[in-house]
Amino acid sequence: MKRLFLLRHAKAGFHPEDKSRPLAPRGIRDATWLGQYIKKTGFLPDYILCSSAARAKETCHCLLKNIKDKPQVSFQDNLYLAPAGHLYNELKSLGPAINSIMIIGHNPGLSALFQNLANDPPTDSRSLKYPTCMVAILDFDISDWSQLKSCPGQVFDLIIPSDRIEDRP
Repeated sequence: MKRLFLLRHAKAGFHPEDKSRPLAPRGIRDATWLGQYIKKTGFLPDYILCSSAARAKETCHCLLKNIKDKPQVSFQDNLYLAPAGHLYNELKSLGPAINSIMIIGHNPGLSALFQNLANDPPTDSRSLKYPTCMVAILDFDISDWSQLKSCPGQVFDLIIPSDRIEDRP
């Protein structure tokens, strides 16, 4: 069994250079909440592949800041605005020792990958939009990531922090 977490970076603020955009206050709040949720539920991946964009790196930092045993994180320039096909190839190249992986990246690549890999993806407008800080968790009945093509993923959970945080401004 392999588990995939597809996390779109949290809400970003403004910067003249897109790759340097930091998180907005809501993004910090949502990513911090998600980190607490992951810690409480134990849904922590073995490994994280993260875009090198500032907003993705900050999302990762907020997510992991209160977690004691942090997974290994790889920040990669090639994940910045990566299309679904590139993300798919990254997954297929993972070794069999990695049982659960999180990709922290951008739309439209993450959303397209989710729609392509999920056996029965949700069709509600909120999930289709794949809002910031949404994480989709997919389970695959495979023993090696190279088998990904032969097995569609079962949606385990969809988490949208901004929909779950009660103290919204």
